[in-house]
Amino acid sequence: MAKEEQKLGEGSSQNSNSQFPEIITVLPGDDVTEIINKLVQSSKKTTTSKERTTKLGNGLRLIEQDENENNTIKKYIFTATLAGRLQHRITSKAITFHILANTKRYFPQRNDRIVATIDERIGDYYRVTIPHASTGSALLPITAFEGATKRNRPMLNHGDLVYCRIDSETEQSRVMEPFVSCCVRPGEISSGGGGLSKKDWMTDEGTYGQLKGGCTASISLGLAQELLLPHNVVLDALGRSSIPFEICIGVNGMIWVKTKEDQPEYTILILNAIENSQVMTEAQVRGMVKALVKTVRSSIDSQD
Repeated sequence: MAKEEQKLGEGSSQNSNSQFPEIITVLPGDDVTEIINKLVQSSKKTTTSKERTTKLGNGLRLIEQDENENNTIKKYIFTATLAGRLQHRITSKAITFHILANTKRYFPQRNDRIVATIDERIGDYYRVTIPHASTGSALLPITAFEGATKRNRPMLNHGDLVYCRIDSETEQSRVMEPFVSCCVRPGEISSGGGGLSKKDWMTDEGTYGQLKGGCTASISLGLAQELLLPHNVVLDALGRSSIPFEICIGVNGMIWVKTKEDQPEYTILILNAIENSQVMTEAQVRGMVKALVKTVRSSIDSQD
């Protein structure tokens, strides 16, 4: 049965005002109809706009059943097909449900954000390696950067890292190398695509592009998906810790972190905090981040 895991706060009390939803764990075959209907009804109370469309994403299936002998009344049941966490996202037009599952292999989907490595130059393309991906590699056009031309473009070499998005259809990716791009897709900014920035590649301030310096680490695909959610506990806690850092998270299970060059301790802190967060509650994550920050700062101060 699908179950809601109780969040243990300090003193075993729950914070009802938390912006982070309760964790709902499901297994293949679980009937989640009641949970989904409850969340849909709850979303209707928080809006004055037209009724939202309910959409099903990865890991969920709609089953139609006959409720009477004459087959005149239909009953619809939502069931889980994957083991993981039931997540939902609300927009002005729809409420979308999906299962956040921790799979071992990444299958490229269009507009996924990934961290890839430059392998070689082939004509007007770079061949990039996508870690943990079923396809293994992809093609990046040399002009697929904001404001780039054949004469004015990034000069990338073997081993360079890029943050990019899958730009080809999923169906094509099954029979050939997918294409990736370091350009923000049309309409992505106006549609509220997570605060994306469309700036020239030469400014090093765009959403996608070459990742210079920093440190990369491999994480589970499930953790990568959690980090990309609009509200993530560990990233929120790290952001409130006043540690200056940059981070790029790839759906393919690769993350890139950059802090001050003379303070690598903070890079290790961030990577450890992210790794530890997947087995902790919200209260435990916040406490863990505060403890790590306090310890690292004390260590740095003692060295000065």
